[in-house]
Amino acid sequence: MILTVASLFETTDTLLRAPARLLTRVAEGDRVEELPAQLVLIALSGLGLFGFVLGMTRSLLPGVVSSVKLGFVGLGALAVCIPALHVYGRVLGNDASPQQTVCEALVALATTGMTLVAMTPIWLVFTYFTSSYPLTMLGSIVALGLAGVRGMVVLMRAAKAQGRRVAHLAVWTAIYGLVGLQLAWIARPFVGAPDSRDDFVLLRPLERTAFDAVSRLMATNARSLFEPEARSLSYDLQPLPGHRVSDPRLANFGE
Repeated sequence: MILTVASLFETTDTLLRAPARLLTRVAEGDRVEELPAQLVLIALSGLGLFGFVLGMTRSLLPGVVSSVKLGFVGLGALAVCIPALHVYGRVLGNDASPQQTVCEALVALATTGMTLVAMTPIWLVFTYFTSSYPLTMLGSIVALGLAGVRGMVVLMRAAKAQGRRVAHLAVWTAIYGLVGLQLAWIARPFVGAPDSRDDFVLLRPLERTAFDAVSRLMATNARSLFEPEARSLSYDLQPLPGHRVSDPRLANFGE
């Protein structure tokens, strides 16, 4: 199997224009050996770019690390959930082969990656004009969630266009989202806190669950409507001299 730039761009274009054709290729066995590797590269490109932008709020090194970690979260959650996708599909009447199931899941992940590429400029503008660190954290969760939902919607439409059942995909979407959220919590931090930009941390100790963190983050943003936060993000790679802000309510989210 030889991956070429031309075939990679062809697959990317097909993914954007007519993803149902990729599923048709799998069903017909047309160059199916190279398709999973192409979809993985497309997905990692999008996840890696968005992860780099998330971590670059402090310096280049956290950006590179966040890029790798976000790719790990996407592929790791997929690997954990693919057996569930195949089993649920069989139970609900879907006759896809294991290879076809893997390609279906990768179509969704690659679409998610391409969506994140498109959202990267929007994210940069959002963080530039947003002074609230908790709001920035919540925005990152929303952006990743929207990209993931679009990936699944594209996959469901492509499968439905082939006359196949898609009920199992809806169940699997919920499972994948929950697993991905918890993996992201384990792999944190992605976005660095402004007052810790000099303290690079690869992984934070595991504290409670991702669902507790999200609920506290939403509560913090709700309170900020009445108590504006003084914290902000900056893409200036130099530390602010003599500036350090500490807020114990946010200790679990950025550092």
